[in-house]
Amino acid sequence: MNKKLHLLILFTIVCISVFLTVVQFRIPSPPAFNADEAAFAYNAYSILKTGRDEYGTLFPLRLKSFGDYKMPLLSYLSVPFIALFGLNETGARSINVVLSAIFPIVIYYLTIELFGRKKYALIAAFLSATSLGLHIVARHTHEAYLAALLTSSTFLFLIRYLKLPTFKSGIFLSISLLLMLFSYHPGRLFAGLFFGSAVLHIIQSRVKLNSNSTKVLFIIGVVVLLFGITDLIYKPERLKNLLFFSNPGIQLKVNELNTEGGIHPLYHPLIVGLRDITLEHINYFSPQFLIQNGDSNDRFGYKGMGLITVTEYVLFFIGLYFLFKNKEKWRYVLLFVLFFSPLSASLSWSTSSLTRNVFLLVPVSMLAAYGALNMLSEIKIKSYRIAVLLLLFGSFSFFLVFQWDFYLLHYPKRLTTIHAWQSGYKEVAEYVKSNYDKVDTFYITRDKGMPYIFMLFYLQYPPEQYQKEAKLSAPDEYGFGQVERFDKFIFSYIDPDKPPYNSVIIGSRDQVNTVNSQYPVTMITPQGEPMFGIIKKSSKAN
Repeated sequence: MNKKLHLLILFTIVCISVFLTVVQFRIPSPPAFNADEAAFAYNAYSILKTGRDEYGTLFPLRLKSFGDYKMPLLSYLSVPFIALFGLNETGARSINVVLSAIFPIVIYYLTIELFGRKKYALIAAFLSATSLGLHIVARHTHEAYLAALLTSSTFLFLIRYLKLPTFKSGIFLSISLLLMLFSYHPGRLFAGLFFGSAVLHIIQSRVKLNSNSTKVLFIIGVVVLLFGITDLIYKPERLKNLLFFSNPGIQLKVNELNTEGGIHPLYHPLIVGLRDITLEHINYFSPQFLIQNGDSNDRFGYKGMGLITVTEYVLFFIGLYFLFKNKEKWRYVLLFVLFFSPLSASLSWSTSSLTRNVFLLVPVSMLAAYGALNMLSEIKIKSYRIAVLLLLFGSFSFFLVFQWDFYLLHYPKRLTTIHAWQSGYKEVAEYVKSNYDKVDTFYITRDKGMPYIFMLFYLQYPPEQYQKEAKLSAPDEYGFGQVERFDKFIFSYIDPDKPPYNSVIIGSRDQVNTVNSQYPVTMITPQGEPMFGIIKKSSKAN
């Protein structure tokens, strides 16, 4: 293929990826801006203005945020965009637009390193550029997309280093590994996964370590050690609460099994937990997860809205077949990475999680591309090969259009989606902004997520002022703390018929509907769905 044409195709693929990240219709999808997005953006704004996070920590290596101690890289990378566009939704989400342009390029070079052919790489880049699963997290400010990109780049530099263990390739690997670790909590497991795959390759290929290898291994060890020290310093409780064995449901299940009788030695929490983890792990390769339902949380998935197409799913298994039929050099490494990719998700008590498992879509895309071209090469009759090619492209396009049509035009209008995204906070903030000087106190319910961060974000509250007031409660059973008040805001719902006056009470729909108040209620109804009720108490009722 002509080099210029090849680059033009790759550039077109990059444009497709960016377009699918930014395209908006009458009702945007996703339908709202969520609390985690606001937290990353406000912390970026705070670092931009003061060099400190919202709690006043100078250049933090974790973001305390809701007590979940988010990895900080996404906020640091967002600083230039917040500086350019301001503290708003455009500024917050712009980082992922840039990442969506880089993502297919990384997949392109990773595929070349693994399979050695540019045709495979172009198809894999195209599949990643059009993947609904990848764009579900790319279209809002979520660290999972950044983490998937950095995990892919770390895998790329690992393969390059294993091919030619020079000091230069080792430095690139170390830098990518460090960034990956500070992008998202699952980076820890992927660091171990890549170390295991490297050991597998060294044993399989009988590679002898040279002096450069020793130096690089020392540098990587230092990187991991320094990262581990930050864990000891910050002690992220939220991470512990995400682990599967922290789920009280395991003990309840064990108690139920023991009560009912049966083979009691089987009903140890460890045995029951390992069984459930294994089944959950296997589920991530199932058609139910990949092509039908995706994430069980309606914020990141929806029943019937798959992550990849049926065509890709079939080609993925065909790719696995040819991977071993052709005795590809990196087949065991790729299979090792593929099989263990869902580990960070299966070890979590949340089921069918896309955000903790989005990297899985990368090896799936590469193997689907590999399977498609190898299958076509096996067909010797040209007319048959063209017919199969048209069938593959036609079926892929058919399912892909249906996926994107649902995501862009139907998903944001579903009531469960509107509630999952906790829509309405933007409208609440607009009301607060226009009435701020007229009201003494705003009482805002905590029934819907983290209201304090939306007030900070939409009001562009001065970070240097908030840092003096910031106070987070002790973590709850889910690992989250609460901000109870700052400035004029008290984050608690109160009875509207009780003092004080000259205040505004903002409650959830269910809260205001159960109150027989003598004060009129103004409803916040994004897309016609009642989400919040606003009660203004300007004076005593007669």
